[in-house]
Amino acid sequence: MEGEDVDMAAAENTETELDDMKRRLKEMDDEAAALREMQAKVEKEMGSVQDPAAAATSQANREEIDSRSVFVGNVRPLPLFFLALA
Repeated sequence: MEGEDVDMAAAENTETELDDMKRRLKEMDDEAAALREMQAKVEKEMGSVQDPAAAATSQANREEIDSRSVFVGNVRPLPLFFLALA
């Protein structure tokens, strides 16, 4: 008889925990949906603020700057000792 009571209590506890997890999951889904809405609203507002002509000019500017840029990689800095000798 005692074994059955323990099993029933464990089942109720598990069911309660499962209900709590389902509730928290729903809350997180609701928060995620609200964040997606807010993000979409901000993106829409930011998109409407920029006019297409300014965006094209900005893109052209970036391309010009990139065409003049040089990537420098695999460079080891000189220790300060060598700079003092120069």
